[in-house]
Amino acid sequence: MRLPTIRTGLPYLVALAMLAEVGCAAEKAEGRPWIHKISFPGLQRVSKRDLKSKISVQQTSWIPLSPKHYLDPYAVPGDRERIESYYEAHGYFDAKVTQADINYRKDKQSVDLVFKINEGEPTKIVKVDLVGLDGIGAAGARAETRVQLKAGQILVHDSYAAGKGRIARILQSRGYAWADVTGEVRVDRAAHTAEIKLVAVPGSLTHFGKVIIEGNAQVRAIDIERTADLHEGRKFDLDLVDEARGRVYGTGVFGSVKVAYEHDPNDPTVANVRVSVQEGQFRELRIGGGIGVEAQRNDIHLTAQFTKRNFFGKMRTLKLRLEPAFVVIPAVWSGTRKYGPALTAEAVFTQPFLFGLRHFELNWTVGYDLGIDYVFQFHGPRTQLGVNYGVWRQCIQLGLSYNIQFLDFFNTDPTILNDPDKAGAVFGYVDPYRIGWWQQDLSLDLHDKALDPHQGIYLLASFEEGGTFAGGAFRYEKIVPDARVYAPLGSRTTLAARVQFGQIFTQGELGSPITRRLFLGGPSSHRGFNYNRLAYQVPSALGGVSPIPIGGDQMILLQAELRVKIVKLFGNWFGAVVFADGGDVTLPNCNGTCSDKLTGALQRLDMSRLHWAVGGGLRYKTVIGTIRADVGVRLNRLEATTDGIPNPDPGDRIAFHLSVGEAF
Repeated sequence: MRLPTIRTGLPYLVALAMLAEVGCAAEKAEGRPWIHKISFPGLQRVSKRDLKSKISVQQTSWIPLSPKHYLDPYAVPGDRERIESYYEAHGYFDAKVTQADINYRKDKQSVDLVFKINEGEPTKIVKVDLVGLDGIGAAGARAETRVQLKAGQILVHDSYAAGKGRIARILQSRGYAWADVTGEVRVDRAAHTAEIKLVAVPGSLTHFGKVIIEGNAQVRAIDIERTADLHEGRKFDLDLVDEARGRVYGTGVFGSVKVAYEHDPNDPTVANVRVSVQEGQFRELRIGGGIGVEAQRNDIHLTAQFTKRNFFGKMRTLKLRLEPAFVVIPAVWSGTRKYGPALTAEAVFTQPFLFGLRHFELNWTVGYDLGIDYVFQFHGPRTQLGVNYGVWRQCIQLGLSYNIQFLDFFNTDPTILNDPDKAGAVFGYVDPYRIGWWQQDLSLDLHDKALDPHQGIYLLASFEEGGTFAGGAFRYEKIVPDARVYAPLGSRTTLAARVQFGQIFTQGELGSPITRRLFLGGPSSHRGFNYNRLAYQVPSALGGVSPIPIGGDQMILLQAELRVKIVKLFGNWFGAVVFADGGDVTLPNCNGTCSDKLTGALQRLDMSRLHWAVGGGLRYKTVIGTIRADVGVRLNRLEATTDGIPNPDPGDRIAFHLSVGEAF
């Protein structure tokens, strides 16, 4: 049994783990002084941070509770040699450590280490020759453009090795499975110059052969082969080999996966692929819990999830999830509040290779929800039946699903019940509530990492069609496109931006359904507002209760943030973010039941009147996701009305968010 933490309960256990690690990993002093500071007078042209990481003596961190690093005087002479070797690898063959001093501080319990450096002149590349790529067409031309070694550059060993590796990788990804690249560097120390010669040996053009499966006992070999998706006769591509391993391992069925290729004994132009697997746990139980804290909503919850992999064979998966909770709205510190139990129970069945077809996956979800919202409490069943299809190395995903949900409302705010004729059009509320819709999802994923993107783009468009033809009471169409861009500004800094738009069209007497309306606000939305608070609000009929957001039929969200990794704490990155969010949500189509004044002003987006907020946050990256805390500060539209138009949550300038996972 695994006992992970779930959602916002994570920060507290991570903090305890940090303290435990400090206590367990602390180095013993044994009469030695601890290292207060390490400095390098004369260092100008290389990375001080990188150089520090390459020597054996380490400076004690300034972060409270960090373990002290103690002096080993016998390591200092060795570090002099390491520093000179580091400089040589970065093109400074004449660099010398002229002096290495150990200076005791006034407390006599700590020392400062000083390595005085004479860098000398750098050795620069004057010539680069690349031979062996003639006659292989586009693959050779592409490899030549990726050398990234040019005359005038300083000779850096890692750059030289990376250049060779890039050429080999390109050739191996374009059909030359056994391509090799050798190199020779001639250095004139007196002239501080270097000449480089690279020799590429592509070998013969290669195609995939047989896929050989090893190590499986309960999973059919044909299912593993389908997951690997390496077609016999297809031109060899090393990227496809790497992706095959990721797909097989990503099924969750195997504890380890190794994918290698080898010469076919009968044909040197054929590469057979050997997939070696070690089957993992087919049954898994995860138990955890956490809390959610926002100004307008608090909750405490538990989570239990049981997973059965290879369910009745053929790589099927069954997941059973139960999440009981207790919710308080708006918050435990509010004078008047609504509170009660909540529950999510669902079973998710996944069938890959639908009808024996590659890339087709069937998903069927059956669930039951008990919940509490700003205006009502509810309970009822739901189900979703969908098919996913991945193309272009799974970078493009197509999804089609049918969804239906039944809800029974209770403890509804009297504001909704006072005028039944307006409830459906203004609030999207009918009781009992029945909604059915078809949904299509199209995504293009060209970013590098799913959990922590550093570069690339991600595009998503979602379409819904609801009505009597789908078994629902509401007739509507909904479209939500979402575009995200990630640009690296160095290895530790990422500039991320997002644009999201939403539009709902309605027909008939009822407006858009309340559970499918557009809202903004929350840790993964507009961070100047708390969860779902950025929308048109109506007064509650209950005294002391915050106004009720009713959602809308059109919205826009603009987000930009700068993410910076600052320092590694216990093997994981600690970082910070600054962000700016802008957005707005229109009034829903009220079918003539809203006041004329509000209808004209609030049923269209005005880009010059968006709600803007800026803020910052802290990040701690773990294997289960990024733990983050954000504070958003609203910049405008804080008064009750602006030009006669009401504003949501007037006067609430600051919103705090604690969550897991990046905002986008």
